[in-house]
Amino acid sequence: MTVTMKPIGRAGGTLSDIAYQRISEALLEGTIEPGSRLVMDQLADQLDISRTPVRDALLRLEREGLIEPSGRRGFVVRAVSDLDVVHLYESREAVEGFAARRVAELGPGAIARVHTVVKSSADTDMSDLRAVYEANMHIHRTIVEVVDNPVLLSLFDEIWQRARGLAAFADYLAHDRQHQPIDKQHAPLVKAFRAGPDQAFTAMRDHICAGKDVHLT
Repeated sequence: MTVTMKPIGRAGGTLSDIAYQRISEALLEGTIEPGSRLVMDQLADQLDISRTPVRDALLRLEREGLIEPSGRRGFVVRAVSDLDVVHLYESREAVEGFAARRVAELGPGAIARVHTVVKSSADTDMSDLRAVYEANMHIHRTIVEVVDNPVLLSLFDEIWQRARGLAAFADYLAHDRQHQPIDKQHAPLVKAFRAGPDQAFTAMRDHICAGKDVHLT
């Protein structure tokens, strides 16, 4: 598959960070598929930047296990394995299960913040993969944010926003056959938060496991 990227132009952040983000987002959007070959010189030309930031971005993706070396100055995109999926979702259960319990313990104010974000996702265009990802992440990140624990939030971002998380979400969308509106998917969580901490934890665990099952079945 031929990989094409738009030039970076003038943008905030380091060039290596932006190159990493562009490649990661292309994985989410399906522009780059598993098995695609990424060649440093070609990417540098397409992004209109030097090879150094592209090399740094590719090495970062390699460290995350998303790509592997293939030929001179090239890499190939790995498919998301079942073990990758299991590790990712186990990590989510640990972080987001705890956060769900704390939201219920914090009570009506915290729950109302989450409910507002869930309702705001109702108009998400389900055909726009980036929009679907952003809406899902916004809901789950809000659940962690209201706990007001910066370490927990950092762990959430590490799981969701690194390239492996984006690739896994792309794989989820490729296998999802229900395409249920995002607000409907998350409404049971809000109900469980109001029912109490144990119910909130169980609902979040079940919600996350349902996503994992989409991958594995």
